[in-house]
Amino acid sequence: MENQIREFIETTFLVQFGTDIDEHTDLFKAGVIDSFGYVQLIHFIEREFSITYTEEEMLTQILTTFDSLVESVRDKVALA
Repeated sequence: MENQIREFIETTFLVQFGTDIDEHTDLFKAGVIDSFGYVQLIHFIEREFSITYTEEEMLTQILTTFDSLVESVRDKVALA
């Protein structure tokens, strides 16, 4: 799961974990993703892991770091 998300972020947004960013980097503040990129990322996660985020979840959850994304996906997969 972590590797799939990491690989998507690296290939889609052209960054390298360990060099450009780390797991705690706020992807918005670092300029890695914008609102369009966020939608791409959430769409990938939903498709890849067969989970769904509501609009409210996307707007209220803190899904701005790799760590927070992975934690959220784990929680949703566990509930599925």
